[in-house]
Amino acid sequence: MKFVTLILLALLGFSVEEAHAKTVIKVGGYEFPPYIEIVDGRASGLTVELISELNKIQPSYHFELVLTTPIRRFKDYQNGLFDSIFFENPDWGWLQGNNVISNSPVVAIDTEVFIALKQFAKSQAWFDNLADKTLVGILGYHYPLANYESSPSVLENEYKMTLLSSHKRSIELVLKKRSDSAIVTRSYLNQYFSKYPKSKRLLLVSERVAQTYNHQLLLRPNHTLDISTLYKWVKQALTQGNIAARLKQLGLQQSPLITPLLQTSQTNTAN
Repeated sequence: MKFVTLILLALLGFSVEEAHAKTVIKVGGYEFPPYIEIVDGRASGLTVELISELNKIQPSYHFELVLTTPIRRFKDYQNGLFDSIFFENPDWGWLQGNNVISNSPVVAIDTEVFIALKQFAKSQAWFDNLADKTLVGILGYHYPLANYESSPSVLENEYKMTLLSSHKRSIELVLKKRSDSAIVTRSYLNQYFSKYPKSKRLLLVSERVAQTYNHQLLLRPNHTLDISTLYKWVKQALTQGNIAARLKQLGLQQSPLITPLLQTSQTNTAN
């Protein structure tokens, strides 16, 4: 059995020493396109591409993806199922509870916008008042218009929101006239329009921003890798050809590299 393992390692281009020398960093990820997309149990997306690039640019750590869900991610972190999470923000439920997690400066910026059928939304003024309109959102997400409330019962009863786990379906509910509007990540909307260009002619996209994503990196503070080093590696990876092209295609804005890195804060995580 040991001989077979040695052969497999050799075929993969690793020596036994290299295989054992690398420290594993488990990166949590949940359905959040275009960052994480899950089809038939297999994950793809920007986070997966970033993990692959991080494994190329340094020799000491092996990054691997661990799937979770928007609701379960806090408990999974507390239970040690993953050490880090990318394209995240402390405001998304991490500020509650009594566990500590380190956060980096902002690495990229995205936004959420509202969409509606042009058949009904004749101008941008349509988005000024959404109180009397039905909305589609994503289960487990935090929305400023609901004071960052994520409770399904509160969002459904008080804010007339239909909560789904599929970003694609949220857009399609509007197209099928089953909801007045949906809150959609601009980067995913750009990706959706590239796949389904006819839908772009049917939908009005709000100039009103529902939420700005100041994407950061979160990391367990007692990990052997420090947040400063992780931040520098990620910023380096985001400038690489394929990933840089993806960011531009999706309309994601890169934030400037902070050098020297300011002392990062440690935030409490949710129970």
